[in-house]
Amino acid sequence: MFYIWNNMRSLDDPVCGTVAVRSQRGKLLENTCSGFVVDSRAGYFLTHGTILSEQIEAKSRVFKELQSKSYCTGKQELKLLQLDVEVKLPRNVLSHLKSSSPNIDVSIAPSSAVIEGFHENLCTRFHGKVCSIFSVLPLKHILNKLMPSDNWEFGDDLSNKNKKEKSNSVVFHELLSCFVLIEMFDWIPFHSTFGIKSSSQNAIGDPVEIISTPFGGLNPEVFLNARSSGIISNFAGKGKILLMTDARCVPGSEGGLLLERSSTRCVLGVMIATLCWKNNEWVGLSLACALPDIMSAIEAIPVNVSPTFLSLEGKSVSNPVLQQVLHSVPIISVRGSWGSGFTVGTHGNEVILLTCNHVVKNCNYTSARVKWPSGNIYPGKLIYRNHSTPTFDLALLSVKVKSSDIPSTPQMANVQEGEPVFGVGHAIFNEEYDLLASGTSGIVSKVHRIRNTIVMIQTTCAIHAGASGGPIINRQGEVIGVTVCNAKDVTSGASYPHVNMCVPMETVLPIIQQFLQTEDLSVLEGLQIQDPFVQGLWGLETGLKGPLIPSKL
Repeated sequence: MFYIWNNMRSLDDPVCGTVAVRSQRGKLLENTCSGFVVDSRAGYFLTHGTILSEQIEAKSRVFKELQSKSYCTGKQELKLLQLDVEVKLPRNVLSHLKSSSPNIDVSIAPSSAVIEGFHENLCTRFHGKVCSIFSVLPLKHILNKLMPSDNWEFGDDLSNKNKKEKSNSVVFHELLSCFVLIEMFDWIPFHSTFGIKSSSQNAIGDPVEIISTPFGGLNPEVFLNARSSGIISNFAGKGKILLMTDARCVPGSEGGLLLERSSTRCVLGVMIATLCWKNNEWVGLSLACALPDIMSAIEAIPVNVSPTFLSLEGKSVSNPVLQQVLHSVPIISVRGSWGSGFTVGTHGNEVILLTCNHVVKNCNYTSARVKWPSGNIYPGKLIYRNHSTPTFDLALLSVKVKSSDIPSTPQMANVQEGEPVFGVGHAIFNEEYDLLASGTSGIVSKVHRIRNTIVMIQTTCAIHAGASGGPIINRQGEVIGVTVCNAKDVTSGASYPHVNMCVPMETVLPIIQQFLQTEDLSVLEGLQIQDPFVQGLWGLETGLKGPLIPSKL
């Protein structure tokens, strides 16, 4: 619903801030998150449910009511939590409230490290209370399906995994699909209308921006309402309720806003997870819940909240050539493992796919299973794999497809350091989830040349398991590389999605094209590079005027 109050002051953008929740029960329990003013007339602030992950116990009345009714608004139940709640909003946005109410504290002193030049960034403080905790059920359903708690972790420290009781883990995972309404005291009504847009109108590749406060309320004088940009990497759930973005943010940003990076700056969603691990591997994507679904959940609970927003319509502003590539990258599965691939040639209804050798390493005696973006599934016949050297970890498959699935063959382009690129592939999620390939954005960070021949490309796109064999494309949709791997510290097990290596198409495509013309398999021996320096480069080894030294990566 959209409300207009002509006698109140108007703001163009959502009023964002941060909130801290502390226990009154003697325990030093404090959580802090980002959030925004959802009702500027009545003074309601919305944040993410995990802000209460330290205060709610699995056996508590609040948690049981949340599980049974999907919300908790009972004053007695919420009073049992015994919480001190403090919201901080930008002083420069709400300074007009100072003259209206003498009870508002607008003089929070900055830390000694903050110089006078930051004075305009001081915060206005409001005390408040939790008036409702509610679950967004469609979000809960897709999270349980896509990211079950037995192999996904969310938080700022994976080392705490073994320290937490199982009951606490259950509470945290339940709160991932929940949001918290906070009523701010001593609030002076004003009119603030912001635009929201259904994510069903968006597409992978749309540019987005996160507004949040890194580390929450720990030092808002420095970090309040910082911005991070990226693209929508994928969607999941009914109506695209779960949004995944490669825009980077850190713990404390939960509850922050995901906005469309366009002239309208529509709000798309609310951040729910900033650091994620799957099977102990860092996933370089942030998660958000579509805001219209949150608003629908608010309407279904007994609270007197009237959000002032305007629902807007608009077309996707994603790069059209990226859309074409996303709908042409199949997922290749072999004995439970999977990767990606893309077309390098066609003969009638026979499509030649390029992928990585390690994707099809178990394909010696069985066909690969190739699922097209259309949903059609075909057997893939292995016609080449480079198993003799670690350099250029490539393979070729032959797939006979329906005429409707025959894709156009992408063009190849020369690569330049610093140019913006997209990484496309079926990262993280296998074929059972029925998702399109994900897209992530970055730049070409490094081009390695040996004797004027490019032998490796590095990018800053977020690359994860399952994206191997997928294309790296420039903004014109031309392929510059084949994704092989990201970097991983074998000592600690930490992976680095934004540091990844790709095979240069500029170097290998002429060989592949010669094979396609002659059908002479011996031509592909040119892909098996025997140069020890190049092999050491791909093995991430270091030569220091002597023998190659094994790397920790």
